[in-house]
Amino acid sequence: MSAHLHALGIIKSYIGGKTEIEVEAGNTVRETLRALNIPSEVVALVVVNDVPQSKEYRVQEGDVVKLIAVVGGG
Repeated sequence: MSAHLHALGIIKSYIGGKTEIEVEAGNTVRETLRALNIPSEVVALVVVNDVPQSKEYRVQEGDVVKLIAVVGGG
C-alpha cells in the first residue's frame, strides 16, 4: 500500500531535493515525517487530496499528501 508525498519549500531538502516520493500508507502523517527525518515543526500545513488535515491523519492507499513548509521572514 502506498501514497504520494509532495514536498514544498525547504521540506524538499529533507528528501534529497525531490518534490515527490512514494510513502507507505497506514501510518499517520506525523509517523511518516518521523520515518523520513523531517522535523514536524517545519511543516506548517498538511493537505491530503486537496483537503487540509492534521498531522494525526492516517495516510490511506492512493492519497496525495502535500507538505507545506513554515515560511519565515522579517
